[in-house]
Amino acid sequence: MIKTSHQIIFWIVIFGFLNILFGVRWCNYVESFYYSSMLMPVAVGSSYFFNLFLVPKYLSKGKHFQFGLYTVYTIIISAFFTAVISMFSFVTLADLQWDQMNPVSADLFQMVVVIYFIAILFSFIHTYKANEFHQEKLDTLEHKNRQTIINVKSNRKSIPVAVNDILYIESLADYVKIHRESDTIITKEKISFLEASLPDWFLRIHRSFLINQHKLEAYGHDFMQVNAEKLPLGRKYKKEALSRIKLAEVNQ
Repeated sequence: MIKTSHQIIFWIVIFGFLNILFGVRWCNYVESFYYSSMLMPVAVGSSYFFNLFLVPKYLSKGKHFQFGLYTVYTIIISAFFTAVISMFSFVTLADLQWDQMNPVSADLFQMVVVIYFIAILFSFIHTYKANEFHQEKLDTLEHKNRQTIINVKSNRKSIPVAVNDILYIESLADYVKIHRESDTIITKEKISFLEASLPDWFLRIHRSFLINQHKLEAYGHDFMQVNAEKLPLGRKYKKEALSRIKLAEVNQ
């Protein structure tokens, strides 16, 4: 994912590039500024529609025919809006004098190429950042899955807790119980914080319960059983919890 600040910088750079491109060819940076300002919405709209809708909805899911078809439609629509902008520029900026038009803006094909060069450049940066983001998530998950101990505060002391010893975690009004086979630890840590800190085999099954999937003994449509304790399976967490359990069973 590209940060909003980085996207703003990217489009400022593109706007500057278009100003220079048209300004040098047109020898008039004022008119170049106006023309670039009119063209930017088409470039931005085409780039975001292509990268944030067509790619994830069709290309990423292997729907290549639909992706190609809607890409062609997008190019046609972009070309139409570019033609409208060129015609408007011909009337207002060039004062109906075709020989005064910027050679680039007068050529519809070149303008579409410029727009989709921007879209492809944005796509490359977007893909690179997305891969970088996913790699960071994988590294974080790998680090979480390697850890064997977490430290929690209880009675104003930091207590090391072996991850594999945890049966399940129960959230109450203003504190959390970490249930182990040997004992129960009471802490002020939030269950959401513990969920983020523990390996991915810890499964949220209810707003008040987080279980160690390795300790799961049985489950049904509305419960999970850990250490002979039947814990409620919340409606909000049911679909993901059951799918992860079934996936783990298949991979065993």
